[in-house]
Amino acid sequence: MPQYELNIRDYLRIFRRRKIIIILTFFAVTLGSAVFISMQTEVFQASSTVKILERKTVAGLLTEWVTYNPADMMSSQTKIIKGFSIVQKVAVRMGLINDSTAAEKIDEVILNLQSKINTERVSDTNIIQITASSNNAEEVTRLANMFAEVYVEESLLEKTEQARNARKFIEDQLSQLESRLAKKENRLKKVEEKVKNIRLAEAIQRNSADLQFKLNTLLQKYTEEHPRVKEAREQIKDLESQLKDFSGEDLEYARLSRELEADKKLFSILKERLEEARINEAQKVGDVSVVNPAVMPLYPISPQKKIATFIGGLAGLLLGIVFAFLFETLDTSIGTIEDVEKLLGLPILGVIPSITPYLDKNKDIFRKFKDKFINKSEVEEGYIRLITHYKPLSHIAESYRNIRTNIEITPNLKTLLVTSTGPREGKSTVMVNVGLTFAQKGLKTLLVSTDLRRPVLAETFGLSNEPGIIEVVTGSSKLENSIKGISDFMLGKMALEDVVKTGDLEKISILPSGRATENISEILGTPEFAKLIEELKSKFDIIIFDSPPVLPIADASILAPKVDGVILCYEIGKTARGPLLRTKIQLESVGAKLLGVILNHTAPQTEAVEFPYYYGRYKNPYGEPIDKI
Repeated sequence: MPQYELNIRDYLRIFRRRKIIIILTFFAVTLGSAVFISMQTEVFQASSTVKILERKTVAGLLTEWVTYNPADMMSSQTKIIKGFSIVQKVAVRMGLINDSTAAEKIDEVILNLQSKINTERVSDTNIIQITASSNNAEEVTRLANMFAEVYVEESLLEKTEQARNARKFIEDQLSQLESRLAKKENRLKKVEEKVKNIRLAEAIQRNSADLQFKLNTLLQKYTEEHPRVKEAREQIKDLESQLKDFSGEDLEYARLSRELEADKKLFSILKERLEEARINEAQKVGDVSVVNPAVMPLYPISPQKKIATFIGGLAGLLLGIVFAFLFETLDTSIGTIEDVEKLLGLPILGVIPSITPYLDKNKDIFRKFKDKFINKSEVEEGYIRLITHYKPLSHIAESYRNIRTNIEITPNLKTLLVTSTGPREGKSTVMVNVGLTFAQKGLKTLLVSTDLRRPVLAETFGLSNEPGIIEVVTGSSKLENSIKGISDFMLGKMALEDVVKTGDLEKISILPSGRATENISEILGTPEFAKLIEELKSKFDIIIFDSPPVLPIADASILAPKVDGVILCYEIGKTARGPLLRTKIQLESVGAKLLGVILNHTAPQTEAVEFPYYYGRYKNPYGEPIDKI
């Protein structure tokens, strides 16, 4: 990455340069999220709500004491709804179990239903929400409504059972009290016949009767040890102590009168409570009612596919950006033109934009991927190497002409060597197209295929490699028989209309590599090869040599000192800065004269000016339409 501080343009350059990583990561994570979400089980939820009213116990029916505590009771009821009894009845109604079901199966079904139900109190109200969760929308609706229905029915049965028990209890108490009243009335009547002069004070009798009633009432609620019971008995004892002067019959009469009066009052109260208990038992209105029944859900609560996919896509985008910066950090290649100049200390002779986007206009994504990461077809390779011939008015051809202009600045320059650090950096393409620009200017140009290991020059012009340099150097062929010109192009594999299309091929000739041989380096280093170069100088205005990469093969180092100038072809972002610097040092160590660097296959984000410039919008100075690519 650049060693200076990053600005917005640098960030945009990184994004555009690493856009494939960002796009692939984005689609991979988004697709992975979508696939993962689609594999998840959908969960539906449906809820019903029930309202619980105040409830009284048996003691409440007798004493009007209400044992109602909203918080405790509501918390208890939320647990009761999920209790074994109600869940079992729900399972029976849904046909999940019956009388013949094994105990283990019953427990399994009940546990399964309990796991699908959740109950909670709604805020501080007396309403409970029953929520069912499952992967089936119909099932959750049925479960939520079934639990509410069973709970309401069970609550009504419980209330009816309480009223029945209260009625039975009161009836028993009335029966016992009625028998006791009959006995006391008979006893009082007998005592009254014996006592002729009753001197009981009416006030004491009333107070004593009231206290006795109070005591009987308290005993319905408390035990003998309760303070209020003890207090009532003490008060009764005080009143009884005031009756010491009375005769035994008088006292007996007074006592029986008090007890009889108290029992009569209690009998009257029990009668009223008995009627209330019968009414409660007879009515069918429960303390629990359904507020809102559950309705079938239209959409699952999870997974939320759209949101999850969106989040996955956002995560993929962020991860792609992280990967882009990570790869940019780990990338030891040079990312900008300024970095190339700073590292090598050599001028940039020209910048050749990428032609791939124009070739890919009518291709599907698979062919584009194949061309980018594997190889282009032979037809496309030939088209690219002769792009200045086929599209002389294109902006790419103009880039090569700009390189020609920069090369011509150097005086006494007749022989050139085009090389690169590593393979497939486009040196052969640059060599051919730069040669074509010299030929278009009218200079007699010769292209020499000194890349004897992977020769492509003859193939580019549709010719055979033999005879060539090897035959000339070894003496098996004369130079004039090995040099190919326009007449050979016409007889070769190139179409005739392509050869005569622009007329620039009339000024260009090629010298193929010749037959394959094993001692290539030795041939390039022979005196015969040096004599060949001098002979070619006398015949042509400009001679351009092709060569293998510098670092893996010694051929370029052998050729470099023999020519007037060496041009280094470099594709930004492909070769690391270390090997590039070693290439320069190696060439300089053998005495090569480095003219500069040509940046090939450069993406627009590397250069500050967008490449089409004014092409495709205006006409050239001669009034002809600019040829688009």
